[in-house]
Amino acid sequence: MSSRTAGIWALVAGAILAAGGGYLVWLSFPGKPLPAGEIRRVLEEREDVLLPAFRLQGTHGEFANDKLSGRWTFMFFGYTQCPDICPTALALMKDLKRQLEPNVAVSPAPTFQVVFVSVDPRRDTRELLAQYMAAFDPSFIGASGADAELAPLTATLGIRYQRHDETDRKNYTVDHSAAIHLIDPLGSLAAVFPPPQEASRMAIDFRRIVARGATPKGPSRN
Repeated sequence: MSSRTAGIWALVAGAILAAGGGYLVWLSFPGKPLPAGEIRRVLEEREDVLLPAFRLQGTHGEFANDKLSGRWTFMFFGYTQCPDICPTALALMKDLKRQLEPNVAVSPAPTFQVVFVSVDPRRDTRELLAQYMAAFDPSFIGASGADAELAPLTATLGIRYQRHDETDRKNYTVDHSAAIHLIDPLGSLAAVFPPPQEASRMAIDFRRIVARGATPKGPSRN
């Protein structure tokens, strides 16, 4: 096992220990202050925010608007060397996928995909992203691009990130938003799940949102 692969598995193991830990990063969807003790579980988007045209490099080739068509997408932004937030979120998405698998007690959930967008393209190569995704679930998709390529998505979704690489271009941390975004099969923002997230509650909300239906006003822009 290479040192890089070993490092990835170490991060995965750390995710299990970090689950339920702190979420000291920026929220990506600002809103009004909540009453003391109240945690907002999901922010639903009702204004048909259609994602703009974008093109990123994905683990399975180019990842663009057409890859969102016809299926629901859970999208999260981060980086592979993140010590806690990212591996915890991906472990949660794996649990969510398990909870939404068909069973006799609950009607089947619609097809969905999980997309992890790296905001650290210098270090997160396609090969490294592929290894990182496979450590959680082989079906998960990794994607990244230069800041200008990320901008259409990050600006529309309110994603904030900052790399602390001023003195060291190899070993640095990245502050980034921690919300998980749900994109509908027509390429519009359907909901935002701010931290802290919980797989069981997300599964309930996802089924409810899907039952409500996707109602964007126009086709996806490619």
